[in-house]
Amino acid sequence: MFKIAIDGYMGSGKSTLAKGLCEKLGSDFKMLDTGAIFRAIAYAYFVSYGDVVEESKAKELVSSKKIEVRFIDGVQNVFINQENVTPFLRTEVISQMASKISVYPFVREKYLTIAKEFANRNNCVMEGRDIGSVVMPDADVKIFLTANEKTRAMRRFEEAKLRDRKVKFDDVLKDLRERDTRDTTRAEAPLKPCNDSIIVDNSDMDLAETIDYCYDIIKEKLDKNNVSIAIDGYVCSGKSTIAKELARRLKFNFFDTGAVYRGIACAFKYLNLDENKIDGKYIEKFSKQIFVEVKFINNLEHVYVNGVDHTKDLRRDDITVLSAKISPFVVIRDKVLKIQRDFAKSHNVVMEGRDIGSEVIPDADFKFFTTADETVRAKRRYQQFLERGEDITYEKVLEELRDRDYKDIHREHGAIKMMPDAHLIDTTNQTLDESVNECIDVILKKKNLKIYK
Repeated sequence: MFKIAIDGYMGSGKSTLAKGLCEKLGSDFKMLDTGAIFRAIAYAYFVSYGDVVEESKAKELVSSKKIEVRFIDGVQNVFINQENVTPFLRTEVISQMASKISVYPFVREKYLTIAKEFANRNNCVMEGRDIGSVVMPDADVKIFLTANEKTRAMRRFEEAKLRDRKVKFDDVLKDLRERDTRDTTRAEAPLKPCNDSIIVDNSDMDLAETIDYCYDIIKEKLDKNNVSIAIDGYVCSGKSTIAKELARRLKFNFFDTGAVYRGIACAFKYLNLDENKIDGKYIEKFSKQIFVEVKFINNLEHVYVNGVDHTKDLRRDDITVLSAKISPFVVIRDKVLKIQRDFAKSHNVVMEGRDIGSEVIPDADFKFFTTADETVRAKRRYQQFLERGEDITYEKVLEELRDRDYKDIHREHGAIKMMPDAHLIDTTNQTLDESVNECIDVILKKKNLKIYK
């Protein structure tokens, strides 16, 4: 997913900028107005308790109310206990209350849950005061919007006059200064640009100029943006062969996660460590001693540990056995997970496994889930054993496959499951080319990529 974070001062125009960018970027992008979530909580509090904010009452309200964001005809609406409160959120009273009520940790926790779930499901534009620093620290583009305080106050004044002709500019300016002070000095997530934010001062820009300026920044990043493809599925459903062929035809990197675990096992052997001593503390100490890198040389994945290339030893039988012993430890899984995520951020990649789309890269641009009838998968597995000269019956293979399926579905970490945004590939009656072409058809509907034969 492509994430755009817009932070900035009140009156800088970040909300209208976010809406304008969403319109220019097209229907594939959605905007979450995070301020509306705080305003909705503030409105619910105002209706229940008035305009004096008390922490105990706010905590009771947040815990007792169901807050939902729904899009109706492409427009965001906020519901409190099934009531659409959107029409009541833009008054000055609610704006000021939202600023006050947002300082409480339990309010922010509620908002963060809603916002982060949204970002993981959508190509999105999100605006607020801490989007780039807290909500989406991994955003592809971070814009910090500002303008001088008198310009911002005049914008707020013009908006306020439409609702109240008696409003005074000096009062609006005073409120704005107070809001700035609260936002920039609060203890948790104060308003400030991130180190990688692009600061845009639109004091001398109109709305259209601001949108065009920021759109050009985003478009340049979009054109250079890496594409990540996650392929999960059942054993012998074809996920590995599909992933490799898809990577070849797209000229992407095929990231073999198993090779990383095997490389770590090679390093264990290289350091002459004792397999009989393997336990949590021993593996934790070992993990601190190693630095793992993945490099692609002539399209082949190489695994380096502490500068040593272990690629030639990855498929040894003893390494396969040792890898199975080491990989379940959380400290090793976390190390490999970081390598996977860092690689996906900086490369065009196809990655396959059991939990790639759900755990490893939940914001993957494309997710596929492969499956097939269990008898078909068992026959494929049986054929693999025969080709290796192993003496085994089809019935035994089918029994082992069913046992593997059960364990994969019920495992505590990295359980196999199909995500709601994944595309199902049923390979029961499909050739490899047909399955790969189905993936490519899905990809080409969203991305203009060059496909190779």
